[in-house]
Amino acid sequence: MRSITPLLAGLLLASVGISPVTSHAAAPSAVVLPPKGTLNADGSVDITMKVRCDPTRQAFEWSIDIRQGAIYGNDSAGPVAGVITCNGKFQTVDTHVPGANGPFVAGAANVQALVQLGDVAGGGDTELEDRAVVRLR
Repeated sequence: MRSITPLLAGLLLASVGISPVTSHAAAPSAVVLPPKGTLNADGSVDITMKVRCDPTRQAFEWSIDIRQGAIYGNDSAGPVAGVITCNGKFQTVDTHVPGANGPFVAGAANVQALVQLGDVAGGGDTELEDRAVVRLR
């Protein structure tokens, strides 16, 4: 009886016009930081973040901030329309962050990424954010 139950449920759903397969809604916009960053010989850091936004949005600015104890630094781009392609798929954004007041060292660092999106139809702006502890090596 157990093996027949899923079959009967599928037939019932098909008979009333409901598909057992769910439809896929557009993926929400997001910015995602990786768990690791590359520590360069000069103490700067390279981090590749992922950004996804749907075609009704336009990315016009991004920034990334790194703090490790008293050492901090940032990288950014924009404001420029289309600084990141918005097509519903993840895009990679390569960043290079020198320490503003000294070199970063191997170990954990607090990282914040921000992406500014505008509505192409003239609606309001949206800010995407991700915060993570990223291991520098």
